[in-house]
This record gives sequence, structure tokens and C-alpha cells, in this order.
Amino acid sequence: MALEAWTPLAPTRVPFELQDDETMGTETVGLEDHVMDFGPFPRNVMMQVLDNVPVTELPRVGQCSRAMHRLYKDETLWKWRFDRLAWEGLDDMQDLLLNTPPPPLETVLAQAKVPRKPRDTVNLLSDLELQESTLPIHPYFERVRRAYIVLKPLFHSLMAQHSTSSSLLFTGPATKTLAAQCTMLRNMTHAASTLVKALPPGLSLDTVAPRIQQAATFCEVQLRTAFAALQERRDPAADAEMRRYASLAWSLRIVPPLCGCAQPASAEAPDRERALYSDGGYALVLAHLASRPVFGNALPHNPEDSICFTSQSEAALDTKPIITFVSFLEGVVREEGALIYRVFPREQRVELVFLEKLCDDLVTEYISGLFQHALSHSPFTYLCAFSQSYAQMLPLADAMVEGAPHLDIAETKQVLGHIWAQQLEEYITQEEAWVARTLAQVCERWTEELAQTVREHREASVPTPHSAAEKRSFLSKFKGAIMAPAASLPRSASLGIGQLTPSRWQTSRESSPNPAQDEDGHEGYLGLTDQPTGMEDQGTEKEAATLDVPFAQSPKLRSASPIRPLQLSAMLSIDIAMELIGTTRMALQRLEPLHALGPSSAARVQQAAIKITVLFFATLNDAHIQPGFKNAREQIGSYDPARQEMTMHAAEHVGPLILFFELVQIGDTIQQMTHVFFDKVASPLLGKTDFTNAAIREKKRFESSLDESVAEGLSTGVELLVQHVEYIVLTRQSPRDFYPEAGQALDIAQPTRACSECCRTLEIYCDMLASCADKALLDVFYQEIGLRLYAVLCKHLKRQIISLNGGFQVISDLNAYYHFITTLKQAALTTLFAALKRIGSLYIVDDPKELAKMVRDATLSGGTWRPEEMYEFLRSRSDFKSIESNVDAELYGIKIMEDCVVL
Repeated sequence: MALEAWTPLAPTRVPFELQDDETMGTETVGLEDHVMDFGPFPRNVMMQVLDNVPVTELPRVGQCSRAMHRLYKDETLWKWRFDRLAWEGLDDMQDLLLNTPPPPLETVLAQAKVPRKPRDTVNLLSDLELQESTLPIHPYFERVRRAYIVLKPLFHSLMAQHSTSSSLLFTGPATKTLAAQCTMLRNMTHAASTLVKALPPGLSLDTVAPRIQQAATFCEVQLRTAFAALQERRDPAADAEMRRYASLAWSLRIVPPLCGCAQPASAEAPDRERALYSDGGYALVLAHLASRPVFGNALPHNPEDSICFTSQSEAALDTKPIITFVSFLEGVVREEGALIYRVFPREQRVELVFLEKLCDDLVTEYISGLFQHALSHSPFTYLCAFSQSYAQMLPLADAMVEGAPHLDIAETKQVLGHIWAQQLEEYITQEEAWVARTLAQVCERWTEELAQTVREHREASVPTPHSAAEKRSFLSKFKGAIMAPAASLPRSASLGIGQLTPSRWQTSRESSPNPAQDEDGHEGYLGLTDQPTGMEDQGTEKEAATLDVPFAQSPKLRSASPIRPLQLSAMLSIDIAMELIGTTRMALQRLEPLHALGPSSAARVQQAAIKITVLFFATLNDAHIQPGFKNAREQIGSYDPARQEMTMHAAEHVGPLILFFELVQIGDTIQQMTHVFFDKVASPLLGKTDFTNAAIREKKRFESSLDESVAEGLSTGVELLVQHVEYIVLTRQSPRDFYPEAGQALDIAQPTRACSECCRTLEIYCDMLASCADKALLDVFYQEIGLRLYAVLCKHLKRQIISLNGGFQVISDLNAYYHFITTLKQAALTTLFAALKRIGSLYIVDDPKELAKMVRDATLSGGTWRPEEMYEFLRSRSDFKSIESNVDAELYGIKIMEDCVVL
């Protein structure tokens, strides 16, 4: 067909009838039907799209196509709108449709399947505004339609009137009361919001929202006026009316967020008040807070009263004025909290707003003055004031929860702790600096005292728990002291644990250095004296814990003379360790209650606790333990037994070694003390299960360093011990022990003096070694001692002159050495010394042929020596020159008289 012959068809109106009843019943279903009615989009997606179309436009959209009309008729769509409309009925507006609860959606869908008569055709070009003639009759749709009809004149009146108070919202017959006006305003807010979109044509949320906000402000003014008129009355009826007005004001909080026109509070307003501004419903709360007399009066207490002086220059914290101030605030909190609980809605939590305002207006002023005054005296006083003031203020949170049980105690403590949280960084900086400075001062003072002791050649006796029972007793008392409520400990006074005249580490009030105690028992504060909440272990008794342990010296050490100029055991001090632990414990227990300041503050507090613990272990290790063991090793290495005074007791000749074992005992005790301290005090703050924790790594480094120092010292000590053993066998062994004069009687049942003293010395030190080393380390040192002793004895035998009679004495001595070695329970050493013991038989056989056979016999030495090596022992025989040729002839087959001819 030619293009010129083509003509377009004129548009015609084609009316269509709605589906018959049977088809409509099957298509009116919920979102679970995923029939692909709209190309690639399922039905539920298109339902979501239609849910965003304004109510007045839905009939027009529904007439676009048959499929869209089916969606438009779906009751699920209208139920969504009606649910978000959240209609609240009015007593003066008798509307059965809106005041009657809607039936369940399943019932509506079931009724929709009932056959109905098809309706008239729909004119696609007619007016698309909501009209009764074009809308299907369904329960949820009818409710939305009815709400639209009721609210439409109110919206038009609100926009048409110059004054908001002149609109139908406040002058209509159904909204004569203030409660009805608030209810209708909430209905209008929901309808105008983007969730429902039920505004009449020509109106938008941007134009309606400011007028709704003005209406809400007008309602709040009326509520505030009525509320203020009832505040002076103190009777149950007035409280009930105030509660009703407060509930109405709280219900208007939906207006700003739904209209998108929330008015932010001033930047200077406290956090809780800013939250009230953003949530709405704040007018009555702010009016109530402004009328409270406690905020209009002057501060009733002076923070400077809490600073007292224990001496002319030493300042401390007296908690009595703080307790008096807190008692005053507790009374205010209980009274005001009870009133708020009776008047305001629970979910509004006005108690927290009141508590924050109380803290901002009263507590902040008091605490700031206290901190400033304390810091002007000393950092230590400031640290005590910071932690103790917070601990003393915590009862305010309990008092508020008593009046308002619906509050969370943790959140209440966070509101209260906001003041301390703001200054937490400054406090932690001061705390870390004080701990580092104090720990360093303690170690420096110890170094100076030690140097003074060396210069004056004074003896330094430091008793140590030696036996397992003594250690258990000491550590048990130490644990009791460390877990007791924190005490007011002097910062530089020695704690006296382990001294000959020990002082006491007390947690009782009598131990406080502050004499300014009152008749109520409150005392000055230098640590954490008054058992604030959160600082007392549940399993700890409240009575005073005293650590007073008079240690007895080991019986094996009583005969040992002190080595001048300085005892090695004085290189380490349990007192210094206790003082370092006490300083760190005091700082950690000041930090402990600050965990309740909030999650972010708790993380910062944990970081500070980790750093302080790292400082403690690093200082104890680098400034005390390591220098002590280093000095001890130097003194051991410089010891020369030949220069020492000869006495009757061999043990006295290795005095440094005895005292080094004493030093090891002290180091082991200190390590166990730090373990108890870390496990019971530090771990709750550190999170000890976290292997990446720096404090745990530093603790392990400290323990490894201590083990290495002990091992190096023991190695040096073993070398010194063997050196001394060699000195004993050289000096105590008489030339006639193994080469007696003719006719001299021998007591071979007893070893020689040199052997006896050597074995006794070895027994003493091996017993000491067993008490301060684990089995693995003990085996290593036993092996070293045995091998070195074996080398010394072999060398010693080869340079002796041994007769046949003296050979029996050699066997007696070798048996004694063998018996000592068997006590070490080292199989390799036992085999080695058993072979050495059999070597003694070389000295009691006089037949050269038999001697040659014994040298060639490998079983005699158990394969330990070659014949050439055994031959060296024969050279010690006194008759070796006379039998040498015969032994050589038998051993090597050299027979000069028979094989050689002299020409």
C-alpha cells in the first residue's frame, strides 16, 4: 500500500468493564503471588512502587491498565497505608468506620472472593481526585478514604488561616479539648508524611510541614502553661494532671521527624537536652528543669575543704567533705527523681536529663575546683582526687535508680561519669608519668642504698623463704594483702617484707599516714582507702590484712659466714619488689572504677593499664633484677678460693655460691609475687586471654629474662663450684693419703679428708640447686657438674703417687665419689664413675702381667677408655719405674732380653 494512502485512526473512547467476580476473587491476593504481570517485574515489586504513589493519585494509576487496576484493588496496598496512618480516634467525633478496629487482612481477602455485581464502566478522562463513585468498596480502602475526607478540610483550613490557632484544628467541634487537638495533630502529621502521602491535591509536604510545626508549638505552649500552673500543687490529683500533660507533650515528638523540620538545639546545650530537641516533646521537660530550686541556688560546699596536709608540705585527700557533698546530692536526686517518675513517661527518661543537668551545673563546678586545687599541691594528690571523687559520686547513680527502677544502672553511671570522661586523657597522662617517675625513684634509691652499703662495708642480711612451706606461707599472706581493699600507702616508705625487723603492709585505717581523722572514721587519702564501689574483691575479708613474715634461714646455711664487703643475696630485695608492686597496684586500682565511664573510656583505661603494667615489669627487670644478677655474676667470677681464709668448714669457702643460691631464691619469690599480682590485680583490667596484649608480652619477657639470669648465674656458679672442688682436692689431699709410710695403719672404711669435704660441698650445693631449678635445667647442671668432677678426678689421680697400700684408699675415695654421683640420678654419669671406680684396681695388683691384661681388658672401663688412656693411670703407681719394662713387654710384646743381641 502506498504511503500516501495511509491515514491514522482517530482515538475513540473504549469503555471497559471490571473483571467478573470469579476472576477478581482469584486475583485479589497478597504479596506472596509472584505472577509476572509487568514484564520482567514481579507483582510484589510493582506493589512496592505503588506504595510510594500519593493516595490521591492511586485511582489514576489504577486506570492505566487492567493489570495495574488489579494491583490498585489489592487490599494489601491499602492496609499498608492505613497501618502507617496510625489513626487515633476522638471521643467527640463519632465515626464508626474509623473508631472500629479493622478486621485481619485474611478476612478482607476472603470476603473479596464473594461474587459481586460488576460496576459501571469507568471514564478514563474523568476527574481523578478521590471520589466515591470511582472507588471500590473494601474495608481498608474505606478507612483510608474516610480519614482523607476528615483531614482534607483541616489541611485546607490550616493553610488558609493567617493564624494557626484560628484553623479548624483548634476551633472545630471535634477538637475542643487540648487532648483532642494533640490527637488530631498527630493524625494530620502521619497523613502528611512521606509514609502515607494523603495530602489533598495542590498541597505538598514542604508547604504543610511548617504550619504543622507551628501548630505543634502552639499545643506545647498550652501544655506548658497548664503544666506550670499545677507545679506548685503537691497532691495526687495535680500529679495525675501533670502526667497527662507530659504524656501529650511527649506524644508530639513525632511531628519534627515526620515533617522533616526538626529544630536542632543550641551547640551549648548538654547532650541530653540536645537529644530532647531532636526527638521533640522537650518543652515541658525544659520548663520543669528550669523551675527546680536546686539549680538556682549557690554551690553548698567548698571543694578546697577536701585537701588536707599530713605534714608541712605533704598534701592528701580527705574524703569526708566529698561524702558530705554527695549525701546532699543524694537527697536531691531521690526527691526529684521520685517526682519525675510520677509525672513524666518512662520512655522519655527525664531522670537521665535531670542527672546530667545536675552534673553539669553542680558536680562539674565542684569537681573542677577540687582537681585544680589538688593539682596545685602535687600530681599524686590530683590522681587520688580524680579516682576517689568519681568513686564517691557513684552512689548518685544508685540513688537515681532507686527512684526510677526502669533506668539502666550502667547508662546512669555513664551519664554521671561524663565529667570524668572529659578529663580522662589528662588524668591518664598524669597517672602514667607518676608511675614511671615513682618506679624509677624507688630503684634509684635502692641503688644508692646498695652503693652506700658497699662503701661502708656493712653486712646486709636478707632472710628468704627457702622451703616450699615457707614460700607457700609467704605467698598466701602476700595474696591476702594484695587482694585486700587498697590502702593508704606512703609513696616512698619501705614495706618491710622479709626484713629482720619487718614492718607491716597494712590495709587497716591505722596504717594511714594522715593524722586528720574524724570521729566518724573518715581519714585522709593517699591511696584507695575507703573501699569505693568496684574496688573490693568479693572474696576478700574486710578486716585489716597484714603481711608480716619472719623467715628463718636454711639449716645448711647457718654455719656460713657472711662474705664481705657485700652479701650477694642483698643484690635483690623483696621489699623493693613489694614497693614497685604497691605503686603499680595503687595506680591500677585508681584506674579500675573508671571502666564504668563508657565503652570508649573503658578502652582508653585498658590501654593505660597495659602501659602501666609494662612499665612495672620493665622497671623491675631492667632496673632491679638484671643489675642484681649482673653484680652477683661479677662477684662470683672474681672469687678466688685460694685467697680465702681457711677454716674447718668447706662450705664456707664458696660463700658467694651459697649467697647466689639465696639470690636465686629471692628472684624466684619475686617472680611468684609478680605472678600473683598480675593474676589477681592486673588481669581484670588487661584482658589476659589476649596474647597480643603488650603487658602479657612484657611479663613473659620478664620471666624469660629472669630465667636466663638464673641460668647464667648458675652456670657461673657451677664453674666456681668445680673450681673450688679442684682447690679442695689439691689442698686437702695429703701426699701420704695414697702413699703411706711403711707400717702405717690405714682406715680404708673412711674416705680421705679431701674426698669427704669435696663430696659434702657438692651435696650442699646440689641440694640448693635442686631447690631453685626445674628438672630440665637441673639435669643439665648435674651433667656439667659430674663431667667437670670426672675430669678433675682423672687429672688428680694422674698426678698422685700411689702405693699398693694406698691403692685401697684410692678405691675407698672412688667409691665415695661414685656414691655421690648415684644420688644425682644421671645414668650417663653413673656409668662413667662406675668405670672410674674400677680403675682403682690398677693400684692394688703387683703382677705386671696381670696389670697388662687389665689395661688391655676393655670391659674393665666399660669401653670408656682406650688401653693407651688406662696406661696413663699406671704412671701414678709408686713402683711404676720398676715394673714399666715388664708391663710394656707384656702389653706391647717388647722382650729385650730374648729378642735383642748386643754385639
